[in-house]
Amino acid sequence: MRDFLAFIKYKDKRKFQNIIITMLGAALYSVGLNWFIFPAGQYPGGFPGVAQLISNYLNTFDIHIGTNILWFGLNIPVFYLGFKSVGKRFTVLSMVSVAFGALALGFLPSLENMIGADKAIIFHQDSMLSAILGGVIAGVGVGITLKVGSSTGGMDIVSQYLSIKKNGSVGTYSFIINGAIILLVGFTANWYYAAYTIINLFISSVVIDKIHTRHNKLTLMIVTDKRDELVTALHKRVYRGITILPAEGAYTRKEKTLLMMVIASFELYNVISTINEIDPVAFTNVTKSQNVFGNFVKTKVD
Repeated sequence: MRDFLAFIKYKDKRKFQNIIITMLGAALYSVGLNWFIFPAGQYPGGFPGVAQLISNYLNTFDIHIGTNILWFGLNIPVFYLGFKSVGKRFTVLSMVSVAFGALALGFLPSLENMIGADKAIIFHQDSMLSAILGGVIAGVGVGITLKVGSSTGGMDIVSQYLSIKKNGSVGTYSFIINGAIILLVGFTANWYYAAYTIINLFISSVVIDKIHTRHNKLTLMIVTDKRDELVTALHKRVYRGITILPAEGAYTRKEKTLLMMVIASFELYNVISTINEIDPVAFTNVTKSQNVFGNFVKTKVD
């Protein structure tokens, strides 16, 4: 409760806008699953995929627990892990995402009810079409959620935690978790469905990376007139080194300061919002970093 109140007090001019975007992303993610991926017998990645596997297994014993309930339940211990080791703001927004996504998954009307059974069956009988549409819609949902510094919980939090503790890449741990899900689908359900699960996961990951560079390191070049205020504010928000370089405007011939820093992509929102608060007219260039060598510390998201 104290951590949640700390998030409410967190200085962020777009706090409630970000909550709305997080809920919208969660709803889109649930639409992709509920309308296309689940009805076609395919599985999503991450904890929703694990929840679906558990739900199907329990059904064989005539125990019926919804995938949405299991999805939320699996995330409860992960939220605790996120608060302690990954970041409070990131985890609270992820809680909002998972809670709203689970509700949407449980209460969304089926595609049959929306467009009619005769039209919906066209999508569900075409596994490739379902994989593409489901992957794109779910990917857009996850992408815009990540864009505001949130996530769909589960795998994102676990992967980020393992990355911090074990010094591996977030993408590697995500791949391992999704790979295990695909193998379980193949052995417990059908390799046909496992193959299409790979396709929808690949499509969604491509869409996510187009919207948000989830697992990349980013280099920021910030030209500002408020050097000291901005450096102080950035150090409060993000535990990263900053290189200060003298600069001069070519047109105005006015002396300025160039700040260079490398961050994890999860930290981009915090950095940009901080820059906008301190110096709204600062010029900021963001580029992907192919490799980073030296003392690049992996730390909390917020």
